[in-house]
Amino acid sequence: MLTNCQHPLPIIGVYFVWHYILREKYMPDIKDILKKDDFGSIVGDLCVDTRENRNPREYMEEYDGDRTRRKESVGYRERKKIAVYSETEKEVDADTGEERPKRLEDKTVEVAQVVTNLPKKIVRTSVAFLFGGEMTITAEDSNDGFSEFKKVYKRKLKMQSVLKEFARKVLSETKAAIVFYPVTRDDGKSQLKVKILSTPKDSNTECEFYPHFDEDDDMDGFLYKYNAEVNGRTCECVKIYTKDTIYSGVMDGVWLVKKTKNLFGKIPVVYAEVDCPDWDDVANLMDKKEMRLSRLSDTNDYFSEPILKTYGLANLPSKETVGKELNFGIEIDPDTGTSYHGDADYLAWQQSCESVTLELNQLDDAIHSGASSPDLSMNKLMGLGNLSGTSRRFMLIDAEIKASEQMEIFGPAVQRTVAIVQAGMANITHTKYASQLNDNFIEVEFGSILPQDLAEELKNLETASQFNSKETIIKNSPYTDDVETELNRKKQDEKETAQNNSFIGATL
Repeated sequence: MLTNCQHPLPIIGVYFVWHYILREKYMPDIKDILKKDDFGSIVGDLCVDTRENRNPREYMEEYDGDRTRRKESVGYRERKKIAVYSETEKEVDADTGEERPKRLEDKTVEVAQVVTNLPKKIVRTSVAFLFGGEMTITAEDSNDGFSEFKKVYKRKLKMQSVLKEFARKVLSETKAAIVFYPVTRDDGKSQLKVKILSTPKDSNTECEFYPHFDEDDDMDGFLYKYNAEVNGRTCECVKIYTKDTIYSGVMDGVWLVKKTKNLFGKIPVVYAEVDCPDWDDVANLMDKKEMRLSRLSDTNDYFSEPILKTYGLANLPSKETVGKELNFGIEIDPDTGTSYHGDADYLAWQQSCESVTLELNQLDDAIHSGASSPDLSMNKLMGLGNLSGTSRRFMLIDAEIKASEQMEIFGPAVQRTVAIVQAGMANITHTKYASQLNDNFIEVEFGSILPQDLAEELKNLETASQFNSKETIIKNSPYTDDVETELNRKKQDEKETAQNNSFIGATL
């Protein structure tokens, strides 16, 4: 298996070599597959994963808190057995002949299994650095077709939220897909819809999807298999997407297949995958930390509550007594006449936990460093002080480096969503803008999730105003909504200022 799970992303060379081997061994030409008369055979040939030994369900369950994926995980921590002795019955030791309390059946005690949310935290942070910033849509030609595209992409399809969920599924389950499709509204008009394919929460629900690549490593086919109600029965259903045709199959005793024209003119699917979950590099450290926390929890449960020790006779109050008082009876020594009484104090655990604290702190540092995920806990942030924007960016540079590497996978995926929405609007929903959409290059970018230091930015703009034009300064100002409108306002303000400062204006 040609994977490199020591890195959050596949090495590009390994990635292409893997696809070459995969095509040669498993993926015949899509046209040859679709020529077969047996649709079941076609489905079998296309149901081939691009990664060997991949189990997205195991990854998803670990992401949700299950800890049984590795034998070292805290989920395999065995329960303890404790010997139990009778308080009333006695027995004689066969070896020594001494009388001792009778041993009863051993008691099984549950042990702590502390599960952290590290997988979710690591994935959540990665997604935020990828798609958490402001989404900017630009085009070579800002025509009416582009304006409609922005409305559909940003408002109707809500693609920023879709891309966030898509990235979350890919980084936690190692693969996911976005499928675009048209629906007809009540008024007869068509509109685009979008859905994400991933591992279903219910293990009894079928949802499988597999891409097919050609010799140039371009996706030329996509299969989606699922269950649906057909004629009151749950049937296996399959959709196969190609550039020109969509095959819809239903298993109702035999395969019933329907072919429809693909109106998009391209496969309306965006597919992305990674070699392993985003937290896999630090999985062993995560297991060690959770195991240490679990043992520490058991120890604290046993020793943290102090035990009352009494000396001599004492009248102990019941646990329901309010305003408790310990009463010790006074005794007189008949020989000396000296009075004496019992006493009590607490037996508390004085064991030092410095080594445990040091280990947990080092594990935290190693986990966040290994996953390139900053520790943004409240304790860490409170000690930072008022840092400049540049200082904050340098502190989080590791996370930004990781996001830039992950964009090698998600960048093409974003651009493909743009191309599919353009094709869907031009060919299906907004045909009157077809020429404007087809001939226009539209790009979608995402800004940084880091907060802006406005004072620092404005100071830099003030310095740059000595070298750059007024339009450049206004364009880069964080307070500018529309550059052209702001320029016109600036000119009007300068005109009014010049009139007020003129000789006639001053005289009047």
